[in-house]
Amino acid sequence: DEGQNGLKSWFTKTTNSIVEDICGRCRSLKQMASPGRSAKPAAYLNLLADLMHNFTDGLALGVSFGKGHGLSTTLAVFFHEVPHNIADFAILIKNGFSRSAALKAQWLSAMGCFLGCLAGLKLQDMSGISGFVAGGFIYIATVDIIPLMLQEPGVGWPMLFELVAMALGVTMNIAMLYLEHSVPGACAH
Repeated sequence: DEGQNGLKSWFTKTTNSIVEDICGRCRSLKQMASPGRSAKPAAYLNLLADLMHNFTDGLALGVSFGKGHGLSTTLAVFFHEVPHNIADFAILIKNGFSRSAALKAQWLSAMGCFLGCLAGLKLQDMSGISGFVAGGFIYIATVDIIPLMLQEPGVGWPMLFELVAMALGVTMNIAMLYLEHSVPGACAH
């Protein structure tokens, strides 16, 4: 019990320290705009959305590592985050950030993943947490990605390509899940 209190105390101190650091950096965001032009509100909204998005990614990582299947989640998050962060970098530059300021802001929003991972490791035994995390990803797909696909005029090669890419993604996830369970000792449950 004493060890658990020590871990809880460490977790609380670490989380508070990280939150204080992030809040201090947030206060200086207004000074990150390029000289001679100010950053547009869209840049700050993008950063806030990216911070929450990264927290969700971290939550998924923490929960999945706690349950013993973190490798597939890590690969999925990695291949998702690389193009996502490149796009966010471009959005920040287009909306008034300098390159160095955009990199700093992206790094700041990436701290949300660390906080999410800590929360996921702490909450991994909570009933329904895996469903909550999975539901978040399904929500993003149905509310954000599918409507974009439906905006394409008509049914043609672009839509077919997108559907094949989605099916390939689902197939790859099923294959990773199968491989994790087929390798002895690779999965904790």
